[in-house]
Amino acid sequence: MSKKLLFFVFFVLLCHKLTNRIITMRRITQIALIVAIAIAATPLAHAQVRFGVKGGITLNELKWDKDIISKDNRAGFTAGLMMEIGMPVVGLGIDASVLFAHRQDDMFLEDETQRIKLKRNYLDIPVNVKYKLQIPVLSKIISPFVATGPNFALMLGDTDKGDFKTRKWNISWNVGFGAELFRKVQIHASYGIGLTKAFEYIGKQVDSTPIKGKDKLWTITAAYMF
Repeated sequence: MSKKLLFFVFFVLLCHKLTNRIITMRRITQIALIVAIAIAATPLAHAQVRFGVKGGITLNELKWDKDIISKDNRAGFTAGLMMEIGMPVVGLGIDASVLFAHRQDDMFLEDETQRIKLKRNYLDIPVNVKYKLQIPVLSKIISPFVATGPNFALMLGDTDKGDFKTRKWNISWNVGFGAELFRKVQIHASYGIGLTKAFEYIGKQVDSTPIKGKDKLWTITAAYMF
């Protein structure tokens, strides 16, 4: 029991680090290798595979690399299917989802020469490494968990407007926590940090360099597992 608790604390600290430092491709590779070794060392014969339906809300914010563009946070929604592969003995697992995600953006230049409202639809594919804290007896009612992993977003349709150009795909890194209730319902809150650009502003600039924008968003979902 003590080893499981220590592992849970370590995982929380790792997630905290990821939210406070720039995630480079080298760091992602290192984390992926650690996860792969950990999973390979677990007894796969005891793996449990479950499927579920998932839905929730998002709060999107665009982070631009220059300050001449302002933005307002806007709510959206997400819904789709998920799969979870769990190792009950150690509490470690992987979940992956295929989700339709609707995001909204309200942006304007500081001189008010352009104000743009965008509605973006994506096919989101988040893949998370998850650790559940399993406490005897209590875990039948509630199991807290932490999760982290990449999200691959593929644009559905074209939403370019004026000098704002959207990218057809982007990648972010999610860090989250939640709880599973009665081994059926999972409530999950996560924060996504954009790793690649989602937008470009190609209007007039002093140095003629496009301004790049990345997604940052909170997501709160509920899933029912079968």
